[in-house]
Amino acid sequence: IASVAILYSFQSAIDIAGTTRYLVEIQAQMTSTERILAYTEIKPEKGHEINEQPPKNWPEAGKIEFKNVSLRYYENGPKALKDISFQINPCEKIGVAGRTGAGKSSLVAALMRIGETEGDIIVDNSNIECLNLQSTRQRISVISQSPDLFSGSIRENLNPTGGINDSEIWNVLDQIELSFLVRSLPGKLDHLCTGGGSNFSVGQRQLFRLARVLLKQNKIIIFDEATGKVDKKTAEQIQKVIHDVLKDCTVIIISHRMTTIQRCEKIMVLEQGSIVEFDKQHVLLNRQKGFLSELVRIANEDKMY
Repeated sequence: IASVAILYSFQSAIDIAGTTRYLVEIQAQMTSTERILAYTEIKPEKGHEINEQPPKNWPEAGKIEFKNVSLRYYENGPKALKDISFQINPCEKIGVAGRTGAGKSSLVAALMRIGETEGDIIVDNSNIECLNLQSTRQRISVISQSPDLFSGSIRENLNPTGGINDSEIWNVLDQIELSFLVRSLPGKLDHLCTGGGSNFSVGQRQLFRLARVLLKQNKIIIFDEATGKVDKKTAEQIQKVIHDVLKDCTVIIISHRMTTIQRCEKIMVLEQGSIVEFDKQHVLLNRQKGFLSELVRIANEDKMY
């Protein structure tokens, strides 16, 4: 009897362990099912259903106008931008400054139609809310702070659609002073980028991202803290491209570094989602107790420590 009891106990323990394992697996599968159901309930972004396409060469001039624009990232959420209005003329280079959380990147979100906007955003006399969402996003280039490359060759990264010949690619690489590096690599344009571009430095990845933007030839280009993680030399290369190669493009430069935006025609200063200053740099710096003057003073103090 004792032997039977011991065997029964062992068998019961095995059965309990198996049942517990099955319950854990069922719980994991239920969690996966809930996530799938949640994805099916996500509402598509506003603008996908619009069939109206922008003109073929839009934007041709690169004029941007915000008219009483507010932005919320979700329904009934707080306003990240609050009733802002401004105009950027074709080919202007505009710097955007402000403290953390002031609304600098929200300006990009509004232009790229991320979130819920109120008011009108006019690009080359076309209200972007009346145009197809995917098409408008494709016509505006954004270079962010953290560049990543696809797993594939340099050519595939710079020319993912295959519609550009190699001579154009080499010309752009020459413009951003990256051709020497690529020519030194095994395979040159066929050299593989691995792990999101981990075989290149952050600065080199950012320059490859810039090359991709130049090849796309969009008229409006936004640099959102694009020099925040690169070294001084790479930052200077990017500045040279902005003011020489992109001289016929409208460029918005968002940066916490005053040196990055000091060559811009005008500087916009944001504070708590509102525009508090927007003028030429020397005009803003001559204002006593001005917002830009205060940001410059803080930046200079940080350099001392």
